[in-house]
Amino acid sequence: MATTRDAATPILLDRYEEIREALFDKDLSRSFDKRTWAEGNIRDGVVSIQHGAVHRARRRVENTQFRPDRLRLYERDLFPGVLDAWIPRLIVDGRANLFLMGEMLSVVLAAKRAGIDHDPDSLEELELLVHDVDVFSQGAAILDAKDPEGVRRLYRATMQAFGDGVVARSRIPREAAIARFRAGEIGEDELPTDILTVLLLHRDDPALELDEGRLVREVSTYLQGGTHTASQTLVNFFDLWWAYADATPGAWERLEADRAFAQRCMHETLRLRPTTPKIKRHAEADTVVAGRAIPTGATVVLDALAANRDPRLFGERADSFDPDRAVDASAARWGLSFGA
Repeated sequence: MATTRDAATPILLDRYEEIREALFDKDLSRSFDKRTWAEGNIRDGVVSIQHGAVHRARRRVENTQFRPDRLRLYERDLFPGVLDAWIPRLIVDGRANLFLMGEMLSVVLAAKRAGIDHDPDSLEELELLVHDVDVFSQGAAILDAKDPEGVRRLYRATMQAFGDGVVARSRIPREAAIARFRAGEIGEDELPTDILTVLLLHRDDPALELDEGRLVREVSTYLQGGTHTASQTLVNFFDLWWAYADATPGAWERLEADRAFAQRCMHETLRLRPTTPKIKRHAEADTVVAGRAIPTGATVVLDALAANRDPRLFGERADSFDPDRAVDASAARWGLSFGA
């Protein structure tokens, strides 16, 4: 379904194929606030809202940190180590706060990916990072905030402390390593493998449009994006899983023994509970999606929650949690929960 009137009326798209088409449309952007940081746009310049050539240039540089070998390292080595080290500390008398546990476990890995150094044994430092992530998440959702000015003030103060503190400390060893690389003392494969390092390495490239403030905000984006979504999905998984396991003999044993099944469980969780149920885009120019005219300036709302439950793609019981479901070859098992 879709409704198209004028630029002041939000346009809703809720079918899988039309949402995919919208996500690939070059005239639909994530950038709703065109102001600078000084003018009040707290997310000025971050890759998640950049559009066009700058977005593509940043992604070319940053995607080097998401190669299959890097992902395997996280999945097979780093994450199991984090679980072994922290789960015993986060369970007290056989009880745990799942959302807090998810945040604490995820922020360790997100910090590694972002390039944020911290004491791996300090609960206090992790709690401070989680606090920063919570504030950055409010900033990322400012379009839907009840008190946007309050969010803006808190975000600015937290970002200032984040940049002057953990980012400044984390830059020192990375800038030293880059200097050694440029002097020919070490190879590129000996540089740290994280977002902060590649941004520092390429910060003078004009195509990236990186000033100091944008560099810090870019790092914060990866810290926030890698933490809140994972902790939210962990809670959603158990909420769906317990009912499924109660009705499915041997479910717990299978979950423990079969990693592919465990992965499908997470994909099914993301399909049913996308971290961004309704994705918003801004029309930079007149365009057409699935035969529907969209005027310049319009807000387009992409209902991923509805599209992810399309019975044509996910079966007649598309609203149910079924990690073994047959999925149409044209769709991902997690639907549109990661966009296109």
